[in-house]
Amino acid sequence: MSLPPSPYQTAFDLSPAAQVIMDHRGCIDDANQLACTSLGYPRVTLLGQRLADLVHADEQPVLFDVIEHSARTLAPFEMDCRVQSPVHGLRWFAVQARAHQLEDGRLRWFCVFNDITDRKRHAAWLHERNGLLTALSHNLPGMIYVFRAGPDVAGHLDFVSEGVREMFGATPEQALASPWVLYDRVMPEDLALFFQARDEAISGSVRLHSEFRVLNAQGEWRWCAADSISGFDADGQEVRCGYIADITEHKLYQEACVAAETAQRASQAKSEFLSRMSHELRTPLNAVIGFAQLLRMDPQSPLQDDQLRKVRLIERAGGHLLAVISDVLDLSRIEAGDLPMSQEPLQLETVLQDAVSMVGEAADQAQVALSVPSLPLEVAVHADRVRLRQVLVNLLSNAIKYNHPGGFVRVHVWHEEGWVHCSVSDDGAGMTPEQQAQLFEPFNRLGAEQTGIDGTGIGLVIVQRLVALMNGRLIVQSQRGVGSVFTVILPAAEAAESSSFAALDEEIVPSSEATIVYAEDNEVNVQLVSQILALRPSWRLKVACNGQEALALIQADPPDLLLLDMHLGDMTGFELDDALQANPRTRDLLRVALSADAMPDRVHAARARGFSAYLTKPLDVVALLRCLDELLGGGGDLSPS
Repeated sequence: MSLPPSPYQTAFDLSPAAQVIMDHRGCIDDANQLACTSLGYPRVTLLGQRLADLVHADEQPVLFDVIEHSARTLAPFEMDCRVQSPVHGLRWFAVQARAHQLEDGRLRWFCVFNDITDRKRHAAWLHERNGLLTALSHNLPGMIYVFRAGPDVAGHLDFVSEGVREMFGATPEQALASPWVLYDRVMPEDLALFFQARDEAISGSVRLHSEFRVLNAQGEWRWCAADSISGFDADGQEVRCGYIADITEHKLYQEACVAAETAQRASQAKSEFLSRMSHELRTPLNAVIGFAQLLRMDPQSPLQDDQLRKVRLIERAGGHLLAVISDVLDLSRIEAGDLPMSQEPLQLETVLQDAVSMVGEAADQAQVALSVPSLPLEVAVHADRVRLRQVLVNLLSNAIKYNHPGGFVRVHVWHEEGWVHCSVSDDGAGMTPEQQAQLFEPFNRLGAEQTGIDGTGIGLVIVQRLVALMNGRLIVQSQRGVGSVFTVILPAAEAAESSSFAALDEEIVPSSEATIVYAEDNEVNVQLVSQILALRPSWRLKVACNGQEALALIQADPPDLLLLDMHLGDMTGFELDDALQANPRTRDLLRVALSADAMPDRVHAARARGFSAYLTKPLDVVALLRCLDELLGGGGDLSPS
């Protein structure tokens, strides 16, 4: 008959703690039920098993050491170790053991196991979080803080990160001792607004966003932004957790955006103003110059010498005023960065011959010999056709104007390492070094205003800037009393297609009958063009006073050519063109733009739409007839009587 278990055995078996008894060899001599359950082994397996064999290999050396030390000194020991359980996997246990020597001298250890796996995981998570927070505190480009409201306006800071050193030039310890260390670095007027915004956010428990200027550690005023939200500490007391960031670059960017937007609006307004001014100034000049040319050229009513001289003065004065207007508008658009360029491979000879044709009469009148080489077709440059011709005309005109009777103007062209050089040389007055230093100052005529020679003093400024916009260079060489050489250097192009526009002095095919519709809402311009086209009796002119009338005329009986003003009363020239393009009968109609709007973007837009030409007002009578002759196969005597 077995004896009932002793109270001590019962207490051991039913203990709410996992317990084992270990003998002097470190083997398990007994284990209660909770120990078996916690370790995941049946009791029969645990008995006789060395405790060290159950422990993770990394902790075994430590366990051997503490057992050996306890065996020598009978001192208790504690340690944390991992046990690989067949049921629970790898678990952490806190082991507490006390040594006891029996009467026979043998040792026993009474051990208690507590499963601390969840505590270890939580501790690891806390360690990782604290490491992250510490890294943020030390490395985040800004300042983290925890603020607690107090009886005075300053309040109290519970925490500040290391960023306080860079932003405010103070240590965290100084800031925690007194927030005024930070407040004193804020611009006074900004500080008052910050206090107001902060107190309102605290009273409403809402998010705070405030911007202010701070004198940083380097003595620079920097823009900062403070953002905070309401929270609670461990005791349930309200605090504000926030972050202060340096937003100086953002502020500068905002200011730059505002400035850029303002500049863009100003530039757009300036462009619109220039376009209107171009139209408003050129329209009356169209009548002045156009009718003066008609009076001079009319073979039916030839002028007397005195009358012819007066008409030439009117024409010359109008031309000078036109040149001033054109130069000022061009310079304004260049300075505004609003001058469109359409760069393409160009045959230099074609552009050069056009320019020579435009200055040929001036050279004859000044008795200056103009020498231009005949260039091979492969001499091509990458440039804007209209602007390159403007550059060459300006250089040739200056070489002629500032020359003397019997003088010469020569053009030389050569290749050099991927660049085409085009020089205009003369044997005119030349310039001193002092004059050359002031050559590209707008409206500085270098004393020429006292000579009676027409000019504005901005032509060469425009030339220099146009060449730069075409990725080229302008070189000037001059000697007083010897002459000047202006060399334009432009990128060479491998090939250029033949120009679709004939040279200005090209021979014209004899005329044939043609019908022209002229869309124009200005009566004076209608009278002028009507009289000009009267010089071609084989042409029949129909006039439309607005866009709708022009559209009806053309759709009823398509003409041979449409002469189109770009600013009609009821629509623009481009809107009328859109309507014509939508109809297959009028889609291929020859179109010539005729407008006082001489802005280059309009010219390029018209060319892109397929307009055959874009003529600007004031009209050049000869140029208009020559253009229409070329398109309609006309011809005739254009020389003045």
